[in-house]
Amino acid sequence: MKPKKKLKASSRIPLRKFRVSQNKMVKLVLLVLCTLACTSQVFGESLESILARMDQSAPGFQGATAKLVLVNYTAILGDTTTERGTLQMQRQKSSDVRAIIDFSALPENARVVSFQGKSLKIYYPNTKEVQEYAVGKNADVLNQFLLLGFGSSGKDLQANYVISEKGTEAVGGRSTTKLQLIPKDAELKSKLSEVELWIPTDATYPLQHKFSESKASGNYRQVTYSDVQINPAQMKKPLEFKIPANTSKKKGD
Repeated sequence: MKPKKKLKASSRIPLRKFRVSQNKMVKLVLLVLCTLACTSQVFGESLESILARMDQSAPGFQGATAKLVLVNYTAILGDTTTERGTLQMQRQKSSDVRAIIDFSALPENARVVSFQGKSLKIYYPNTKEVQEYAVGKNADVLNQFLLLGFGSSGKDLQANYVISEKGTEAVGGRSTTKLQLIPKDAELKSKLSEVELWIPTDATYPLQHKFSESKASGNYRQVTYSDVQINPAQMKKPLEFKIPANTSKKKGD
């Protein structure tokens, strides 16, 4: 029997170096696991999943109420205004969407915006004046914006916008997936470069909207919602804003 060959000194791995290599391997594995965990949090719910949930909930949508915070940013002035109000929205049928946005509690520029059918009214309680606008052919566009995320189906959104999923963000302490919507209509896109929606994982309505005007202007409007109620009991009757008596009327341009 041939004697076993002894390992050369150069082929042996010192114990100390082996421990160092093992520690590096453990750190590498932990780094990979951490990266995978962080990646799943950043991307959040898939776009397909969100749109599918919207398709399921859209047929049952009748209306909504909420508190809202409206932020208007004017880039050329570097000016930001913040207003608080309430929203009531109702869908009688696809062509009959009604909404009342109430800012009457504001100390300045108090107003109530009422949209019904092809009529848009803005009531100013401090001056007891109402301005009426004939929406006409733009009624369908207004309906689309009012229902954007509230009662709109995933198929409707895909028909009118190029949609991208932009990761997760917390809004009002809730986890949401941010969606970017680019209008397909060229005329609309010239006035509205993009819309952003923040959809929570436990609902199909947005906790936040952001409407960005043309990229050249840099202006935007952002609406954040809270205390959202879907299909509340008071929505069983047709939503209507009654103009107080002794109110002067003016036709808007």
